[in-house]
Amino acid sequence: MTTRISLLSFIAFLLCMKVYSQECSLDKYLNQGISSNPVLKDLSNQILSTRYDSLIARAAILPQVNFNGYLMYAPTINGWGYSEVITNGQNLSGTINISQQIFNKKTREATIQKYGLESGDLANTRNISINELKKAITAQYLAAFAALEERKFQQEVLASLANEAKVVKIWTEKGIYRQTDYLSLQIEIRNLEQNIRDLDLQYRKEFWNLTLICGIDDTTSCDLQLPVIMDTVARKIENSLLFRHFLLDSLLIKNEKLQYDNKYKPALSWFADGGIVNNEPRLIYQNIGVSGGLSMTLPLFDGNQRKINYDKIRMREETRISYQENFRFRYHAQLRQLQHELETTRSFMKENEKQVSLVQELVDADKALLNIGALPISDYILALKNLMMVKHNGLQNQIRVQYILNEINFWKQ
Repeated sequence: MTTRISLLSFIAFLLCMKVYSQECSLDKYLNQGISSNPVLKDLSNQILSTRYDSLIARAAILPQVNFNGYLMYAPTINGWGYSEVITNGQNLSGTINISQQIFNKKTREATIQKYGLESGDLANTRNISINELKKAITAQYLAAFAALEERKFQQEVLASLANEAKVVKIWTEKGIYRQTDYLSLQIEIRNLEQNIRDLDLQYRKEFWNLTLICGIDDTTSCDLQLPVIMDTVARKIENSLLFRHFLLDSLLIKNEKLQYDNKYKPALSWFADGGIVNNEPRLIYQNIGVSGGLSMTLPLFDGNQRKINYDKIRMREETRISYQENFRFRYHAQLRQLQHELETTRSFMKENEKQVSLVQELVDADKALLNIGALPISDYILALKNLMMVKHNGLQNQIRVQYILNEINFWKQ
């Protein structure tokens, strides 16, 4: 029975390891995060809505046809009632009316252009939001990866210490090492075990945050892989998505001014109708007819609203220019700073690689001496801690490079 339980436990352990060792690439989380993000779906629907608005504006250009029906009866009883001179006693009308504004090409074009610019601005905002989401997912992925790799490394150190503890125990029993040396080694092992448990909790927390951002319900742990983020080619600032917002805003302001200008131009429309207008039912067949004509509207005075609106538009343009120039400054300054930080971190990585090689040689030499009982336990533990520290620094530098590239690529979008 005991053998059977042990076998089942071992099989369960292997299954857990298989689940845990699933490889999950950054692309998987990026794709899932983009497809499930409600903000991006909202922006997509807003873009579609502006296209419908444009279609409505185009439809309004065509002749508008309406049917109007009217039936009225005003009785007079014993001389009491509405004056028949005014009401005719009764009235029946049913007409089909057609009207269309003409000579308004510029007004139509400005209105359609407005919806096109709004759609372009929303599309640009959506692209920026996608890149912001990618940056956030990548940063969270790297945080989870860092915790996972740190835990893996400390597990390797723990396995090495556990093996050395067996050797030290033998030498302790033979009197080569003191009991306190052996106990010191056991304390270090317990400390490592606690660190590993803490790192496991940290990894699970970071991984849960990753799945939360991506809208993934499955929180099964994965064997995350270090992403290789490439440094994208810088484009001119005027072509970047972040700067394009200011250009589109400028066009929208110009379009708004153009629409105000068109509002104060004469508006000419034609109209026509046909049907029945009658106040005497027995002669209804004689009252079938048609009519048509032109109407014109010319604004003369509106309380100086035009100047007030122009002042508002001018203020908006001044504000836009101020934000645009501030962004231009921050754009170049941020990229210079990030590029300097990237070069510095990469130089640290090269120095760290040399340091790891030297410390690893020291640890290997100390390990050989420890195995023959010719090295104090404290020296070996110190060398191992130094190795842990330099490898930890190397991992942090490696991940830091990816963080910086992630930030650089966001600004270069």
